[in-house]
Amino acid sequence: MKNTLLVFLIVFMAGTTQLLAQQLDLEKTYKISRASKRGFLAGLDYDKDAKTYTLTYFTDQKKNVFKYEQYVFDNDFNLVKEEELTEEAEKMKKQFKWFRFKGEEYTVMGNTVENNMMGTLVLRKKKITYKYQFLLGGYHRKVDILDKVKPKTEDGNKLTGITHAEDDMTGDLFILASVKAKIGVNPGDDVGAIRLVKFDSDLNMVKSTDFEFPNFQTLAFVRTIERENPDDPESPGVAGLVFIFAPSNAMGKKNADPDKNNFTYIRVDDQANIVERFNFNSPASYWNIQEMISSGNDFYFYGPAMAGRDKYFNEGAGSRIGGGEVKYKAVQLMKVSAGKMVYLTETNLEEFKAKQQFPPSQRKTPDYTGREFGIRSYNFASNGDLIILGQNYDKTKDGIITKFEDVLGFHFDTNGKLKAQYGLDTKENGVAVDYNYLQGVGYYTVTKITSVYACPQTIIEGSDGDLYWVLQEIKGKGNDKLLTYPRIGKVNMKNNTVADLKTFGKGEGYYLDPKYPFLETDKSETLVFFGADKAGKELWFARVKLK
Repeated sequence: MKNTLLVFLIVFMAGTTQLLAQQLDLEKTYKISRASKRGFLAGLDYDKDAKTYTLTYFTDQKKNVFKYEQYVFDNDFNLVKEEELTEEAEKMKKQFKWFRFKGEEYTVMGNTVENNMMGTLVLRKKKITYKYQFLLGGYHRKVDILDKVKPKTEDGNKLTGITHAEDDMTGDLFILASVKAKIGVNPGDDVGAIRLVKFDSDLNMVKSTDFEFPNFQTLAFVRTIERENPDDPESPGVAGLVFIFAPSNAMGKKNADPDKNNFTYIRVDDQANIVERFNFNSPASYWNIQEMISSGNDFYFYGPAMAGRDKYFNEGAGSRIGGGEVKYKAVQLMKVSAGKMVYLTETNLEEFKAKQQFPPSQRKTPDYTGREFGIRSYNFASNGDLIILGQNYDKTKDGIITKFEDVLGFHFDTNGKLKAQYGLDTKENGVAVDYNYLQGVGYYTVTKITSVYACPQTIIEGSDGDLYWVLQEIKGKGNDKLLTYPRIGKVNMKNNTVADLKTFGKGEGYYLDPKYPFLETDKSETLVFFGADKAGKELWFARVKLK
């Protein structure tokens, strides 16, 4: 998962009076045409030189020809130009970076990985057919599974797949697998060995790398290091993979590492060669690593841990509460740089409690209690601090999330030590209700559809190093779009406190655009919100002074 701090052009101006809270600087609305309203906002561009916003609404399409309407606004959201255009797709590709039309229909050949009923690794060719759906603004994807291949090792053994990654740029497969025993043959030391096998797009084995563990291991975590695909950012390549293994007693005590906390870090390149490897002692034998965050050449690993539990990783997290939920006792954060561990910290619940921070006027005091916690983003400040944002939620006994509640922020310093835990009380619970209407001969059916969503959150850094925390409170759902409105709070990076949140929005019924909630601007220390009314007829612009 790749998460980066959202940064806007925020320039400090000498002599500006610092405000105590965020203030609305400018707010305007504009009604679009019926054709634009029936269509959809396909793209939004900001011209830094002309200081204009161009909104492009697709209104119709016939084969490779698109009809669209454009609205151009100046830096203060005044309409400069409005026009209707018809152009061929090839010309539009050169004009718009966001336009990725590849024809009415196209196919891509790929591969898929599975284990059969006997636990044997099976590779299959697959054909992916993409059909363009105009009203969806993208392609509908259909997958057909084709021929299968059972790969074997060089010595004839078969494999059991553990996990895999596919390079969308080349079609190569990277498969982490263990060696199966042959029936009626002494399995020997090779059985259970963990290997990384690379196949090309034609399913030819091109590389097999044995990880050569002295004791039996279980996979605790894996992430792909992505290679940017300039032609299709949504289909990245594989620049490498990172694995973390933990000791396991699944093959008996004799084959288990006596040190339950002796974890192993391995990074491989795009040729399946091991380029980094080391062992490290995890404070907890069960560490549920939830994410790897990349920052330059550094890698950070975060997740809750079962502190004090003397069990092997494969034995699980132990006792569970309602809905199969685990309650953890600590979180762990590890930094790896140049193939070496820089730090590995453990923060227990008592320390989280001791470092709570809330907005001054907030009555509720939400905090992290070790329960499951929905992470929304990982953000690095310019001083190197890591801020992890997320949200608590409620679950039924069946494990179904019924609502999202308090928003939490974990603030770690450059050494992985917790500086503060921020707790915010949300106004909404993330529940969106929609209705589906079906009319037939002699009957009329109304179906109520209830969906639950986590609150989108964004961190924006000011020129003075302080952070502005933007919550998109979820009001509901309309026209198949999530309806959110913004609240902003300031995190003081000098004393690690959070200010009261302020709500913005042009009254009831104006909501942020799901795709473009924020617009770029050259106005100093400001943030521009963009959205529309619930029906999508009237655009809404709001410029907010952060200081």
